[in-house]
Amino acid sequence: MSLEENGVSSSVSPAGVVLGEDESLSVRYHPHVPSHSNLALSLDFSNTSSHNISNIQFDISDSINTKLVRSSPGSLSLPFTLASGQASSFTISLDLQSIYISQKLRGSVTYFIDNASDGKDEKIINFTLPLNLALFIVSAPCTEDQFTDLIASNNLEASGAVTLPLLSSTDHCIEHFSSSFKLTVVEKVEGAVSLYGKTSRDDELCVLMKLNGNISIDIKGRITSLLIAL
Repeated sequence: MSLEENGVSSSVSPAGVVLGEDESLSVRYHPHVPSHSNLALSLDFSNTSSHNISNIQFDISDSINTKLVRSSPGSLSLPFTLASGQASSFTISLDLQSIYISQKLRGSVTYFIDNASDGKDEKIINFTLPLNLALFIVSAPCTEDQFTDLIASNNLEASGAVTLPLLSSTDHCIEHFSSSFKLTVVEKVEGAVSLYGKTSRDDELCVLMKLNGNISIDIKGRITSLLIAL
């Protein structure tokens, strides 16, 4: 299901990831909870200059896998202007053929800014938007019994493992890993933790982390491409 790119709000969140910026305009984004193969992003536009900004155009170059939802061909015309110090938010939607392909989308924001000569100058901000599987993992509850049954079943046919150096405390590593991939901590014992999650396409993911000098991560999933994307 596609979302139309018509969500506009005059209030923005102070957090978010910087998509692009220059001396006059800052653009940040916030991913929404994904829906199957659709990802909505809130874009926060902030005028950091002392002049008015108008005619803001946003565009992303489509790839074979990912397309920006448009009501008509071409770039998206944002339905607002920004006075000095003003901020506003706009929601876009991306449709993906596969969520298991990591990629970087290139795009641009063009706009006009008033100058001291009562005219307008055109400016452009080029950006790169990274998309990876972490954006499509959603938090989901899982009991210890459910986790054990899932591991013992034949539903998770793919598996993988990786060993990483332990560079901080055990608790910090667990918190960072679980929050980065939106995984639920199922059980935590001395030196080990089990985590669970699933993708927006309901592909389940079971993770066992062992922390003893290094971090040993064993992952089981339903399809191999899920593990490769991680």
